[in-house]
Amino acid sequence: MTTHTSTFPIDLTVRPAATERTIPPFAPLPPIETTESIEPKAALPRAALLGRCLLHLPRFAWIAMDVIIAAAGVVIGHNLFVWWEPGITGLTEYSLAIAGVVLATSIILAGNMFGLYDTETLWGRSRIVARALLTVLAAMTAMWVVMHLFMYSQISRRSIATGTMFFLLVSSTIRLLAHQAVRDVRRGLLVIGQGALTGTIIRSVRRNAVPGYRLVGVVRTNGDTNDKNCRDIPIIGDIADVERLCREHHVSEVVVANPDTHNSTYVRAAMACLRLGCRVTDETTFFESTYGEVPVTHITPQWFLAADLKGQRREHAFAKRVFDFSVSLFGLLTSWPLMLLTAIVIKLREGGPVLYSQTRVGKGGEPFTLYKFRTMRCDAEADGMAWCQPNDPRVTPIGRFLRKSRIDELPQLWNILKGEMSVVGPRPERPEFAGPLANVIPFYDERHLIKPGLTGWAQINFSYGSSIADARRKLQLDLYYVKHTSLELDLVVLLRTFGTFFLGSR
Repeated sequence: MTTHTSTFPIDLTVRPAATERTIPPFAPLPPIETTESIEPKAALPRAALLGRCLLHLPRFAWIAMDVIIAAAGVVIGHNLFVWWEPGITGLTEYSLAIAGVVLATSIILAGNMFGLYDTETLWGRSRIVARALLTVLAAMTAMWVVMHLFMYSQISRRSIATGTMFFLLVSSTIRLLAHQAVRDVRRGLLVIGQGALTGTIIRSVRRNAVPGYRLVGVVRTNGDTNDKNCRDIPIIGDIADVERLCREHHVSEVVVANPDTHNSTYVRAAMACLRLGCRVTDETTFFESTYGEVPVTHITPQWFLAADLKGQRREHAFAKRVFDFSVSLFGLLTSWPLMLLTAIVIKLREGGPVLYSQTRVGKGGEPFTLYKFRTMRCDAEADGMAWCQPNDPRVTPIGRFLRKSRIDELPQLWNILKGEMSVVGPRPERPEFAGPLANVIPFYDERHLIKPGLTGWAQINFSYGSSIADARRKLQLDLYYVKHTSLELDLVVLLRTFGTFFLGSR
């Protein structure tokens, strides 16, 4: 599409997306020999063997490890910071034991609540850190309540604080080391049938763009027999062979690519895989969970009906508002010296206004005024509105630094405090851009189901967009956040945003 009239203030020319990481296009594969479809069985490297053992460790083993770490931390805190008078040794030992039991119990309960003991936690570094932090925060809150209500004079607060910090450091370090070993494990992937995303999935696994998987092959279904693309994909059997193939090739994940999932043949095959302990999903779900984005050109309105969007729940909205208010207030109180310094530098170096206000689209499509530090020349839009480009000449030298460090976004803490924005969410777009994009990108307006954010899942996984293809890619990331929004995901986004602040954006 190359439409560009006075109705549209932006160039709607479709150009290739400036992707940050390799996402294969939705296109058929080049010819692949069937003999290459199955990886030869070879001896696993030691790291992979260790990773496989770690993945099969029972939950009880991780819980026992955390109990030992928490108890050791309490003992260390007691020996370093607690002094008791002679003659009350028994009370000391009793208090120490109570402190260790209460802390360990709080950590176990919080860890189960936030998924710290789930096997999937080991697959992501940010997931490990986020869940460990949430566990510690919840455990500290529980300890504070227990201590002040029941054991204020029996438990040393210094021992508990030391034990908690010791647990956070040691437990997180052990899990991060386990993650390094788990990364070398390759889970067997089997695809049933052929769908719109089959080529993308196969290409991604073969090129190791999707870490943690090895392609077993594709199972032919009745509808695929005469498919002209059969020669392009590695067929290793028929649907009747699914159970045997799963056993022989140690399949751990099965993707049902054929859309005719109501067919009893596919249902029986999928159920057989489930009984063998395999994870069974459709193509869209696999793409969503693997890439962290939703393929908007391959979903229908039914996807939203089945998504059970957490952001629409009142309890989640209340918790998120409390979180947003607390973070924005803390952020304003702690960053005002930096914001004052930034304002002075902009005024002295560039002149003109320090702040830049702009109308953006908020939740439900409602407009609001967004504030940020000015990073462009005062006459940046003298020739009309346009998307930001890489190395945009309109950006000032100071503005380039502010953008890379994200300091230019700090005034939006005021928008968050007012309730117009959230800390984490889809970035708000200008109405002059949002309208035309909604006409050419399916489900674009659905990104407004939740409040826009200061930072977001799309921001940490993608750079500034400069085309419709970029906008579509960012929408796919935004819809993933809309579906999976949670305190844990918000914490992951914030941690990675802080990394951008200290290391600079890509």
